[in-house]
Order: sequence, then C-alpha cells, then structure tokens
Amino acid sequence: MTSNETTQPAEIDIHDQFNPAKITEGNYVMIKLPSQNVRLFRMNKNGTINLGKFGTFRVNDILGHPFGYTYEIIGEKQLRVVSDQFNKDTVDELEPDENNQELNDDPSAQQLTMEEIEQLKKESADGGREIIEKVISSHSAFLKKTTFSQEKYIKRKEQKFLKRFTPMPVGTSELIEFYLDKEAHKVLDISEESLGLILSLANIKPGGTYLVVDDMSGLLVAALLERMQGEGTIVVAHESEHANLDCLKYMNLSEEYIEKRVKSINWLDFFEPEQADEFTEQPPEKVRSLRTHQRRQYYRRKTRYDNFQLIRNIIDNKKFDALLVGTDMFLPTLIPKLLPAVGGSRPIVIYDPRKESLLETSHVLQKDLRVLAPTLMETRVRKYQTLPGRFHPHMTMRGGGGYVLWGTRVFPSENVNAVKITRGKKRKAPEGEAKTDDVKKQETEQAQQEAAAVKINAEVATEQS
Repeated sequence: MTSNETTQPAEIDIHDQFNPAKITEGNYVMIKLPSQNVRLFRMNKNGTINLGKFGTFRVNDILGHPFGYTYEIIGEKQLRVVSDQFNKDTVDELEPDENNQELNDDPSAQQLTMEEIEQLKKESADGGREIIEKVISSHSAFLKKTTFSQEKYIKRKEQKFLKRFTPMPVGTSELIEFYLDKEAHKVLDISEESLGLILSLANIKPGGTYLVVDDMSGLLVAALLERMQGEGTIVVAHESEHANLDCLKYMNLSEEYIEKRVKSINWLDFFEPEQADEFTEQPPEKVRSLRTHQRRQYYRRKTRYDNFQLIRNIIDNKKFDALLVGTDMFLPTLIPKLLPAVGGSRPIVIYDPRKESLLETSHVLQKDLRVLAPTLMETRVRKYQTLPGRFHPHMTMRGGGGYVLWGTRVFPSENVNAVKITRGKKRKAPEGEAKTDDVKKQETEQAQQEAAAVKINAEVATEQS
C-alpha cells in the first residue's frame, strides 16, 4: 500500500445485522430452554451463563458457532451438540376405541420418591437422560398409556430434567416471546400476529418515512427497522425527555445506525414548535476557541437543532408515509392532532390492547373527513393438536393479542357542494290529452335542478384546473 492510499472502513451489512449467522462476542442472544421459556444474555468473552436448574456453561464454548444447534450440558460446564430430543420415523395410529378413559394415573404410580430424584440430579452426568429413563421405568402405569400419551409424558419429563439449550438470534418475534413471558404490560400484550398485521396495513418498506408513537418499549420501532432494512427514517413522538426504546439494545444495532435512522421529538416541540430552544450557529474559528466541554456541548445542541429542523420539515410538508400508534394515551383526542402531518392516501394504523378505546376512536374518525373507512380488526390464532382421526384445540392459550384500527388519510375538497336532484316518477298524460299544470310544474322544476347542477359542476372543474 502506498503512502497516498487510505483504508476505508468496511460498510456494515444490514442483512448480517438483522440475520446473523454466527454467535458474536458482545451481542445479545436468546437462549431457549427445554421448558420452552426464553432468556436474553449478552455474550461477554470469558463469561459464564447460569441457566438455573438446567446447568451452567462458558460463553467461549459457543462464540463463533452458528445459530440453530442444540447443546447439552454434561459434567462440569462441558457442552456437546445433540439432535432433537424425540424423533420417530413412523407414527403409530390410534385404534378407533383406544383411549385413556380407564387409566388411573395418580401420583402413587410413580415409585421414585422426590429425594431419590434429587439424588439422581446430583449424580447424573449425561444431561438428564438417565433420570428420564429411570422415571419412566419406575412408572407403573406408563405401559398402559396410549402411544401419544407416552410421547406427551416423555416430552414433559424432557422439559423438566434435560440440561439443554438452543441459542437463537434476537428479532422482534423473539422479543415478543420474551416480554410476554416476563413483562407483557411493557409491550401492551401485543401478539406476533397483531404486529405482523400492523406492518402489513401500514405498508412498511425500505426508504419510507414514518411517524411512530411507541409506548411499547421500542418494540414497534424495532419491527420497523427490521422491515426497512437500513433505508428510510423513523420519527418517534414521545412525552418524556427521551423516548423509551429499550428493545433496540437487544437488536445488536450500533448507536450510529440508530441515530441515523431514528429521530425523536417530544409532544411540546411537536405541537408548539415556537417554544423550542433557539440555536445560533457560530463561525468555525469561534467554535475552535471554545474549551473542550463547551465545544462538545455546542455540537450536541447543533445536532439536536438539526434533527429538530429535519423533523419539522417533514411534519410541516405532510411527508410521513404512515402513522403507527401503540400507546396508553387517550386516542380520541391524540389521533386527530397527528393527522395533518401525514401525507394523502397514506395508512393510519393504531394498536391498543383494549377494544373500547379503539371503538371510541373509530367513532371520532368516522366523523372526521380526513380519514377514509376506519376499520377495527382483531387477530386471534389458536393452536390445535392434530392426531390421526382426532382434532382439538390446546386447552390453554393466551386470551388475545390486542386490536388494530386502520384507516386511510385523505384530503377532502372544500369546493365540492353536493347537489341533490330529485327524480320523481313522471306522470305521463294520456294520449290526446293536454298536460296538466302539475305535470308542467314538475318538468320545469326538474329542468331547473339539472341546469343548476351542471353549472356548479362546471365551476368546480374550472377552479380545480
């Protein structure tokens, strides 16, 4: 390399950021446990991760490995890759009259005591498989169960005793699963199906500019960033000093990337821009003469001012491609105030875990000529168990995933006046009989109405052209 050549920093591949192939040091990774619960951990080099009863392992043992493998903890923090917990090449079909109706499967059927099982846990060094085999062999009613009941029993014991885990990359689907398991209120109890419906109705795509009200810990913003793939701008309106975007830290995105794509503005600056802090740009020589902390403070104020001017330009020129709302604020008064910032023929999508709030908002928007056809929707997906000859839903599931209100932003014309033309049934005079005064009056009024309508339509067409 010659002295005149300079090395350029490698561009970040957005596809690799949102779809990583390997476990990377410093990134957050989702760990799925045999119990089907999930946990989030940061992959710190030389660190150790404790999974509770499922064991402990060293981070270095999985760094650089591809996602998707299932690991088993054996011995003292040792790992080995395993296949699926339960595989069968063929599935036995149930006989028409085969069932567990006469089976008395009470706790006394298990001959092992809790103390013996706890001792097996301490002595087991094969990831829990030996414990499961002894629990099955000690169950006096196991062989009396149907084939599918045996499989269910084995699966429950695997979820309880196996010391296994599966690392997964973090996306919005995984974040929903994580929050619903721990703190569902932080994401307003939204389901994966509702989030997918919101993105579809809002027509989220790369290069768009979107106004977002996100009181869901940043989950809505994270979903938009995934769909936009590094192109476009998101403006987050919020009530606090800073927007709550906690979900973004789990997405393993750099601060520079987030600052470039996500802008924020509080409600005071949004609705009363004249109250915003003033800023006067200084000449470069004066900036260089400032002390270090003063110069940093100046550049921070300049960055905030530039972002504010960018956002105000989008708001004032109605350049937003969609409005997406997920908040606990009072929607019937909030949404009408946000409509002027959205462009024409652009979607308005509102999420709320409560139907009543969206119903009231829908009634307000139905009277607002700026929103076309507001429609209230609900998503509900129920899991079913399917067996040969048998089909029934799972007995337990979440109650629902919230409600979505959707409409289209339009600009009603103020120059169009509706003219109603009454077309009554004409009464023809009998052949050879002169028209009566009533018939003549009806024909005259109808001709006047048609002439007035033609005149008004012609004036409107002239003004619009």
